[in-house]
Order: sequence, then C-alpha cells, then structure tokens
Amino acid sequence: MEKYLFNLFFDTKQEVIEKISNYFKLNRQQVEETLTCGCTSASFIDKFKIDLNKYDSSILHFICRHVTTSNDEEIESFFSEGLLNLKDVLQFDTPLSKFLQRYKIVIDVDERKIIYKGHTYPIDSNKNENHKCFRGNERICSWYSGCESFQKISSLYHKLYRMDATLEFFLAGTLDEMLDYSIVSKCPEILDTIDQIIHSLNGGLGQCGYPLCHSWIRSHGKCYIVEFESAITKMETYNPINYDRAYEELEENFKWSNISYYDYYERRIPKQVYDNLFLINKIIGVYGYYSTEQYGSLNAGVSIDNTKMKIYQVQNETLLEVK
Repeated sequence: MEKYLFNLFFDTKQEVIEKISNYFKLNRQQVEETLTCGCTSASFIDKFKIDLNKYDSSILHFICRHVTTSNDEEIESFFSEGLLNLKDVLQFDTPLSKFLQRYKIVIDVDERKIIYKGHTYPIDSNKNENHKCFRGNERICSWYSGCESFQKISSLYHKLYRMDATLEFFLAGTLDEMLDYSIVSKCPEILDTIDQIIHSLNGGLGQCGYPLCHSWIRSHGKCYIVEFESAITKMETYNPINYDRAYEELEENFKWSNISYYDYYERRIPKQVYDNLFLINKIIGVYGYYSTEQYGSLNAGVSIDNTKMKIYQVQNETLLEVK
C-alpha cells in the first residue's frame, strides 16, 4: 500500500501539492490555484466535492518534532526509553519524576492525586461542584469560590485529563519559532504549572519564584529536538474544548460526506474523517496562508519507540545529530 509522508518542515509547495492531489485524486493545477488564491477547508472541500469518508487515512504520515531539554547524562533515557507521553513521564522512573521527587513531589495520574511533603491533594476540576476544600473548610469549593490552590490544580487537571496528557509536537515551524514557543526550550511546560501549585499550597505569599523551573534550567541546560515519523491514525486530529458546540464550525466541511448532526452528536464519525480534515487544514495553513507554525499531539497513551526517532542538539542555531 502506498504511503504519503508529509514533511512540512522541508517539503516544497509543489511536493505537497503533488502528494495531496494524488491522495485525493485531484487535478494538481486546480489544487495549486486554489491554495494560491486562498481558501478555507470548507471551500477547498466544496470545490473538489471531497467525501472525507472515502479516503483511507492509514496511509498518511507526518514528520514531527518535539522540543525538550536535558543534560549529557539524562539524554540517554531517550535512547533507552523513547519519547514518552506526559502521563508516563510523570509516573515512570524518568528524569522528570526523579527531579520532582527530590522536591518531595509525586504526581499519581491514575489515582488523580498530587503528593507534596507527605500531604495528598486530589487533582480535581474547578467545574466539579462537589469538590471539598483542600484546607478542610466546611464550604465546598467551586469555580467562583475556590481558593487559589483549587484554581491552580484545576490547570493540572486540564492538562492531564481534559487534554489527555498527550505527547505534543510541531508539525511545521522554523527552528526559531520552535525555540520561542512557551518555555519548552528551557524546561518542561508542566514544571511551570507545578511551580504555581506548590506556591499556592505554601500560602501563595508574594509572586511565584518558579524554583522548579529555575532549578531544572540550571541542571538541564541543553536543548534538543526529537524528530520522529507518525502515522496520522496515531495522532489526535479532533479534540475540541466543547464537543457539542463545535459542530457549527465543522458542519460545512461535511457537505459531501453525508454526515449529520446526529452522527456527530452520537460520536459515530469515523476517525479518518477527522484525519482527512486535519490534513487539509495543515496544508492550507502552511502552503495557503504561510502560517509556518503548526502543532499536533499523539493519541492518549501513545509514546514513541526509541528506535523510531532522531535526536538533535541545538547549537548556535543549528541542529547536530546526537548518536
């Protein structure tokens, strides 16, 4: 079976047009004209009457890049364990979990609890109306009345459960754009969240000094790019914040796919429909609107095998492969 590999870091516009035209069986010249003139996913689908159900997304693959930080000793964990999703990074015996343990912090993702200096706190959502106060007060915390600790832990809840603790990466972007994204070129994003939680649990006096982040930066001063290939079937291609309300934004894309709101509401839409829509959106973003930064994440629980990746160290704005 033919495989279509999209490398949005290096593929030229002509290379991508050839691939997407062959995959959807479209006229290349018309595809190029449509991308050049500007289009949305809905207008692209409507112009070519694309039935998103019709195309087998299992043959679609992307080159992905994940930005991380480490030191000479701990980078070896990537070669032995691979690139782990956030849940496994926190629960397995990894450099990050060991680092947290030195500060008496343990995060049990399965049991939904954070243990700090021997005290256990539930990892809960601020939308849970029955949440009990962390400090033993009789009142029930809520979105409106919850303390700062509740609000900060709710952010961790969002990352671990609403966003499924997935492995995130770039699908396109320059090196500068990847290094400038959030704090990933300096320390794991999750440490920023945990720093704020610990600050609030300690009383929240003054501004958070981010001791975990700064300590990590001092001891893990090297930045790396982990590159790997992923099938789109292993990627999260649709996960809206509010599933029911998001249908209006998608409806026009289903014009030629015989998909109703009832199909959507009952979650009966095949993943390949979302995969194919995801592909179209990314191509339009990079080669239609020239939005070079594009992101993705793997499905929940999915990690990258150590034999299926390359590791590059960032040195003086260049990438040097680590053997």
